[in-house]
Amino acid sequence: MADISFSSEQAGAYLDRFVARCRAERSVRGVILLGSAAHDGVVDPLSDLDLMVIANQRRRISSPEWLDSIDPPPLFSWTYQSPVGSQTVRQAIYDGPLVVDIALVSSAQAFLLGMAVTGLSQLFTLRRHLPISLTLQLDAWLAITGRGTKVLLDKHGLAKRMAASVAVAPEIPTQDVYLNTVHTLLGLILWESKQLVRQELWMALGTIDQQVKQCLLTMMKWHTIATSPRLGDTWYGGRRVQEWADPRWVVALPQTWPSYDVQGAWDALLATLELFSNVAKETAQSLGHRYPVDEELRVRSWINARRPSASTG
Repeated sequence: MADISFSSEQAGAYLDRFVARCRAERSVRGVILLGSAAHDGVVDPLSDLDLMVIANQRRRISSPEWLDSIDPPPLFSWTYQSPVGSQTVRQAIYDGPLVVDIALVSSAQAFLLGMAVTGLSQLFTLRRHLPISLTLQLDAWLAITGRGTKVLLDKHGLAKRMAASVAVAPEIPTQDVYLNTVHTLLGLILWESKQLVRQELWMALGTIDQQVKQCLLTMMKWHTIATSPRLGDTWYGGRRVQEWADPRWVVALPQTWPSYDVQGAWDALLATLELFSNVAKETAQSLGHRYPVDEELRVRSWINARRPSASTG
């Protein structure tokens, strides 16, 4: 059977060609390698190459034509918006398969982010004076850089400042933040139940349930931070959840993922509510917060009245 994964030598050769092309490009100011590939040692053959390019002419650098100028050209590529700063990311697919994600930031954005990172490293209380939107973006960036960065090209020092590592303590939610997340979950659960009554499965599962799961993931992270801080990193996007989450929650997760049918969706909805309730109550107890028991009971009552088996009487 042919080897279907790329080797670290192939990835290294690609990076050499990519950096050489960027060095020759006047508008490019720096290149940063992110993620597991930035660590010294053996790289997971299934890992992508995550690159951040600092450039003055982002539109041209993000074009397929510019990427094709690096030999060999990709088999195909596509774009999406990054979770940090909503930057345009182009993902390129090469033979192997080798997958390369290239995020683009302007020199001005890199300068501001580098200043914020430098400021936090010297005075962490600075974050209290930042807008919440900027704080969220900064925390997301620090979470990414905390898992590995390597500056591949830095013409003016911007990349080095951006890639600086700052130790960030896990954020403990306040009562208001905690309560807002619980209320969000309850509201989304109720909304999803309405869509199931209408048999709008795509809306219920493809849109609302994804938001429900994000609330569940957030609460599971808070539970780990509150009860098992020694486990450390809770990663992002549910990665390695089986390693950092309480084993009880991991065992219960399969029941929370629905199949594309009404009955299966109802069963998963109720299983999700049950799991979230258990996680949130233990989290509240550990943090000294109040759990909104009355609101949950009211939502459960509404949902039970809407279920097909309960609405026939």
